[in-house]
Amino acid sequence: MLLNIINKLINIVWRDPGALTTQRALLKQVEIEKLRHLAEKPVSNFLHQHEIEHRQYGDIRSVYRGYGLDYEESRPYQTGDEMRFMNWRLSARSNELFMKVFREERRPSVFILVDRRQAMRFGSQSRLKVTQATRISAYLAFLARQQNSPISGVILNETAEWIPEASGETGVYNLLNQANSACPPIQDYESEVSLNHTLRLLLNMLVRGSIVYLISDFHDLNSSSQPLLLQLSEEHKLMAINIVDDAEKELPQTSSISIYNPERNEDIYLEAKNNNVSLQYRQYAAKHFSDIQNILSQFDINYTEMNTDLDRIDQQISLS
Repeated sequence: MLLNIINKLINIVWRDPGALTTQRALLKQVEIEKLRHLAEKPVSNFLHQHEIEHRQYGDIRSVYRGYGLDYEESRPYQTGDEMRFMNWRLSARSNELFMKVFREERRPSVFILVDRRQAMRFGSQSRLKVTQATRISAYLAFLARQQNSPISGVILNETAEWIPEASGETGVYNLLNQANSACPPIQDYESEVSLNHTLRLLLNMLVRGSIVYLISDFHDLNSSSQPLLLQLSEEHKLMAINIVDDAEKELPQTSSISIYNPERNEDIYLEAKNNNVSLQYRQYAAKHFSDIQNILSQFDINYTEMNTDLDRIDQQISLS
């Protein structure tokens, strides 16, 4: 019986009215401005290993050939070609005119997934997991604007809310306005959109070479996620940020804990000072988070675990 309860604890919500719903925006304007200031500090240009298909010019190798910096090949001269790209050496050797073709540089899009589902509406200390996720998404959006990268994304509530691609301040606030909105109660826990369903949609939606941030607690990540993550990682740069609260890893030292299970609309009570209960919970939690990291890390996905209480998020995440 105890293990059955422990197996549910990581994925359910502690009994706290504030954890279930908030009636106002998650971040105040003053905190948004602080995040903007953090993002405006000098940052190194990001490294990118995938060829990109985005049309916006930048400094990352793309799939397009034209007038870039990286020499690709030579081809026969065509009427209208610019003479400054003539391959004079090859033309002299072959007695025919050849042009140099270069690989063009483009700017990849930044796509941000923000999980605001029921399991994210929990926090035992200074802020909810969903609030920390919003802080991170805002910081990343401001960083992307600094790099002149277009921004798009998806917000996971009871349904998925897709954010169209846009650049500059428009791109930032298209995402932030949705991510920062109040969290109304989710009416039907079972009807929540799944992470796997969203990942499957991304396979056909993303432009090749995108930088993709997954901000979630990954509570429904499983073996079925692996082929989806593999396909995504082959064409995009994936960054996973796991939002974690201290109470998810170890039970607080109180005499009794009431935990709400939204799946069955019931409370679960635990004697937290019971050494056997605390030990089994800690062991299960350690395995749970280790399993998440193993699934995400095996596909060369950059994995970061972010505590809800961490203020200086800029010290752990970037566009690189």
